[in-house]
Amino acid sequence: MKRQTLSFLVVALFTVIAGMAAQVNAASQEVQKQNLRSVQAQAKASQPIPVALPTDAEILMKGGDKRDGKVVQIDEKAQKLLIQGSGKPVSLPLGQIDKIVFSKNAVVYLSNGMPKVRGDGTPAKGRPETWRGIPMNAFRLLDPNKGQADVKLESVLSLDKLDSIRSVMVGDGKNKRQFVVDEMQFDVQKKTMTIAATPY
Repeated sequence: MKRQTLSFLVVALFTVIAGMAAQVNAASQEVQKQNLRSVQAQAKASQPIPVALPTDAEILMKGGDKRDGKVVQIDEKAQKLLIQGSGKPVSLPLGQIDKIVFSKNAVVYLSNGMPKVRGDGTPAKGRPETWRGIPMNAFRLLDPNKGQADVKLESVLSLDKLDSIRSVMVGDGKNKRQFVVDEMQFDVQKKTMTIAATPY
């Protein structure tokens, strides 16, 4: 009788331990899945958003002067903007620029490499966005001739907002959309910038 009771207790103990081990294993797998999802979300968030700069811009200076040209370089370290007009490139201090307004009727090179005139009647494919407080070093001008650039927004936008922006870019799945920059402003002291852009 004692042996039967002992055997029963041993079996019961092993059953409880096995059940606890299965629960711990399941919980561990769930934590790993959550960690993987978190890492994937962070990796996705850190991917830059492609943007296009129209080939013609009006640079409004704080003193009231205006300059026209194509933005060919934004030098964050030297705090200068380089524009190309009809003559030699002109360098302008970022601290003296009120804002850059990109022409609504200028050529824009979209991510597929095709040129497009924004003022040709093609409607915007989404609402304009304004991204504030972007670190200047989060913006890269990849191809000055075609105005191809990208910007990392994970430091200024939530994951949900970034997902929303990426869903706008995907569009209907056939024709991808791209954000075209409307305006830019710089805060030299904070080393940040503001970008207003519209998806086309």
